[in-house]
Amino acid sequence: MFGIGFNSDNDIVNEIKRGNEKALVTLYKQNLNAIKKFVLNNSGTIDEAQDVMQETLIAVWQNVAKPEFLLNVKLSTYVFSIAKNQWYKQLKKKTRFKVVDVAMTENIRADEAPMLMYDTKIVSDYVNKLDETCRRLLMYFYFDGLDMNTIAEQMGFANSDTVKSKKYQCFKKLETSIKEHFGKDDFI
Repeated sequence: MFGIGFNSDNDIVNEIKRGNEKALVTLYKQNLNAIKKFVLNNSGTIDEAQDVMQETLIAVWQNVAKPEFLLNVKLSTYVFSIAKNQWYKQLKKKTRFKVVDVAMTENIRADEAPMLMYDTKIVSDYVNKLDETCRRLLMYFYFDGLDMNTIAEQMGFANSDTVKSKKYQCFKKLETSIKEHFGKDDFI
């Protein structure tokens, strides 16, 4: 079950820490079918499932390399949870782009499309005027689709609650800044 030379999840983790690529290959083989089934059952393709698996292995490798890494669940559970998050992020991006494409082609008259792009540019310009922390946090959350825990880790916040609080403050700054210069009639 664990693969050649691997007797437990901890063996695989230790070998990944040592840089043993065979441990990653074993992990790939052990988890590919479950992840493929999950992605296919959630509007994905085989190619997307393989991409998710590769991204997942990279994330596992990076996480295991951290000195503070501690495996406190089955390795397959850990791998599957990362894969699910990877797939949900991809779905969110696909859905966001699909909604924008549909809006641009079906729901907006030709003379309104340039205005929508103009409105988006204005908001983007105001996001770029925020301080570095707010700019990064809002970009991670709204544009990259990262969850609060990932943002906390990326930006060095104590936890997801701190991120939520800071996101609210940053969004209010953005809103206030835009409202100082524009009325609601300025946007479609």
